[in-house]
Parts: sequence; structure tokens; C-alpha cells
Amino acid sequence: MKFYIDKDILLSSLSLVEKFVPLRSPVTLLSGIRFTASHDFLSFSATDLEMGIEHKIELNDVDENILKIIEHGSYVVPVKIFSEIVRKLPAGEVMFLFSDNRVEICSKSFKMNLPCYDAQDFPEITHQELLPTMSFSQKLFKNMIKQTIYARAEESTSRPQLTGILVESRQNMLHMVALDGFRIAWRKEIIDEDSNHEQKDFSLIIPGKTLLEINRIFGDGEETFDLYVGKNRVEFRTKNTVISSRLLEGSFIDYEQVTKVDAKTVVNINSEIIFSAIDRGLIMAREAGKNNLVKFKINSDNFEVNVENETGSLVDKLPCKTQGEELLIAFNARFIMDALRSIETPEVKFSFSGESGPCIIEPVGEENQLNLVLPVKMRGEDY
Repeated sequence: MKFYIDKDILLSSLSLVEKFVPLRSPVTLLSGIRFTASHDFLSFSATDLEMGIEHKIELNDVDENILKIIEHGSYVVPVKIFSEIVRKLPAGEVMFLFSDNRVEICSKSFKMNLPCYDAQDFPEITHQELLPTMSFSQKLFKNMIKQTIYARAEESTSRPQLTGILVESRQNMLHMVALDGFRIAWRKEIIDEDSNHEQKDFSLIIPGKTLLEINRIFGDGEETFDLYVGKNRVEFRTKNTVISSRLLEGSFIDYEQVTKVDAKTVVNINSEIIFSAIDRGLIMAREAGKNNLVKFKINSDNFEVNVENETGSLVDKLPCKTQGEELLIAFNARFIMDALRSIETPEVKFSFSGESGPCIIEPVGEENQLNLVLPVKMRGEDY
């Protein structure tokens, strides 16, 4: 196998796929990137068996100065040394020549030989039995990930399904939900009815690790992707890239029912002002080691952020619009800040269901996002 490729194109392709190579694997082939050269494309593939990626450069899409394929074939190159050295090559054309389980890499006066492996047993990334389910905007999907993924559970949880995000389609609406037992982040968007695929309802729990990679790789323009779904796998397909992932087993709570609360106190407040006040309070709260405890005292005139512990005390009185009962309630400051950080509107609405009930945080003027945070139960000395 032999080809010539521009260094910048090579690096951009490697940066897409190398994060899918496992740091440690008992399977030698998985420690590298598969290069496949055919008559019409060059592809780069990597997988840890949980998730995988295949990125193609089509010959028809690039100039001959960018990519020239001389001989076809498929080999796996161990990524560790190879990736570091390629980044330090001089600009311009890089030549790859594979033969006898060795690869020769040349760039101007530079020459390097490395071991490589025949790719015959390398796992396939794409699965033909998966069915097309939805076409959707890459930019919107990235936004939905960023506004929910912070609320997923840590990997150490006893409920592994909560380390992922629920992605489901119902009645032409795409829902994305993350929760960890203390909070819920829920985002939804209408699915374009002009999609090429017949819309089907589905419910998938996709690993958070996969969606973080999706967020890194997807574009911010007008590009779309196609979602393909099977029994225990899902694929995200763009024009040149396929990302494959296993699905998590299990179930989520009825998030729609849980987030229906009877609001006793409702506050509309400037997003930046309340975020900054809680951020200041967190500095003092975290020193006490009490779940980053920050208290909110709410009355008809203001929203008071209060921290008091052995380190000292802090009070921040903020202007707001309030309806309903006066309230004293406490939260983990980081949970509230995470929710506020995900909201893009200048004003935010807090709906409190009493001193021991959940709080709903929503953007004012938008109806496609909701955050639920449970309060921290205060002991006598916290009042």
C-alpha cells in the first residue's frame, strides 16, 4: 500500500480518530489506527469496541496535491509514537509505503520506519443491519449535548445507565435528558419534517463518553447527520465520518412527570447577576465542606444569596421579580451554577415547590429547556 498526503490533512484526520484508540488494550490491533486506501478514498479508523470512528477522504473531493493513492491496501499503525512524530514533521507532502508489516514514512529529508499490522482482523466500524432513523442538525445536536451532559452521573454509580444520556424521539420531537439522582437536565427540539428518513419514535441511552466525542467532532454550520439505530448499537453518520457506539441498558425515571411541580414561589432574575452571586458564595461555601451549601432567602423585594460557616459569612441581595410565598432554602451551589451555565437567555426563572421540594430552572422566553435541582436539607444550625 502506498499513498501521498498533505501533512495538514493528515493531522486533521488523525485528530478526529486518535481519541478512539484505547489507552490500554489486550488486543494489539486496537492500539493503532487502521489506514485503508482504495481506488476512490483513504480512510482512518479506530475503536475500543465500545465506540469507534471511521473518517474518509474521498479522492473526488480533494486536489491531487492533497492526496494521491498509488497502491491499495489496509494496515494498522500503532498510534503512540506515530502520532507524536507526525505532528513535528515539516509542512508539505508525506509519503506512506506499507510492506512486510513495516511502514516507511517520508517527508522531505525525514524518513521513519515503524512496525504495522495487517488489518484483516480489525473490527468493522459500521454495521449494515442498522436502520436510518433520523436526520438532524449537527449544530443543534451539539447544543443539546452541552446543555444536558453536565447532569449525568459519575462512572462510579451503581446505575450505569445514568452515566449516559437518554435520547428519544416522540411525536416529531427530539428529547435529550441527563440525570444523576440529584438533578435533571432536559432539552428538546423539533425534528425537521423534511428529513429524508421516515420519522420513527425511538428511545436510546447513549454513553456520555460517546456524546462528548460527538460534541468535539460535529460542526457548527449547516451540516446535518443521519442517525442509524440497531438492537444495541447506534451510528452517527456525516458525509465523511461514521461514529459508532454501543447503547447502555436500563431505564430512566419518568422525567416528564417528575418535573411537573406545584410552584409555591416563582422568581424571574437576570442570569448573569444570579450566577455571579452564587459563584462568589461558592468560594466560601466550599471551604466548609458541607456540600457547597448556599442558602437562598426569597421575599417580595429581593433574592438573597447567603453563606455562613466557620470561615465567615456572606450576603448578596439581588433585585428580582417574585410571586408567591417567602422562602428559605439551600442548594449545592455547583448544581445551580451548572444549570445556569447551560442557559443562554439573559433572564432565568426559578420555580420553587417549597423548602424541601425540587426547584425548576428555565430560560425566560424559551420553552425547550428545563433543569431540576433537589435542595439540600438544612439542619437546625443552618437556619
